[in-house]
Amino acid sequence: MENEIIETVLTEVLEEQKQSNQLAQKNVQFLEEQVLILKRMEEKSARQNEELKTFLLQKMEAFSAQVESHAKPVRREFRILLFPEHGTTEYYKVVFGRILFWLVMLCIAKFAYLLGDKWITQEYENNKYQKAWETLYEQQSKANQKMMQKYLTE
Repeated sequence: MENEIIETVLTEVLEEQKQSNQLAQKNVQFLEEQVLILKRMEEKSARQNEELKTFLLQKMEAFSAQVESHAKPVRREFRILLFPEHGTTEYYKVVFGRILFWLVMLCIAKFAYLLGDKWITQEYENNKYQKAWETLYEQQSKANQKMMQKYLTE
């Protein structure tokens, strides 16, 4: 009986070991397939990288050749422009849109200057006559001061 039990246990262990060996072989095959797929992907990406590099180099060479073919010598010009070459409509809108405002401001400033100048000269004249009157008043006698006071109040 013991032999039978040992035999059954051994056969079960043997079956399990066979199954584990089969699973291990399947895993090894799967891993090998995955490694092959990765190698193919690496080769493909390397090829694509090389193709991309060559494509970019060709484009850069074509572009540099195009730029070199269009190279022109630099010519310096010194000019005095009274009116703009570009954006003339905007220039005239700005200039003539503000010119009326600045003309009005100029007229107001000139009027204020003339008015101030007239007022200052008038004050200066008034002060000059007032100082002369006061100086003359101080130099007079009491009778003459009364007479001057009478003329001042009239």
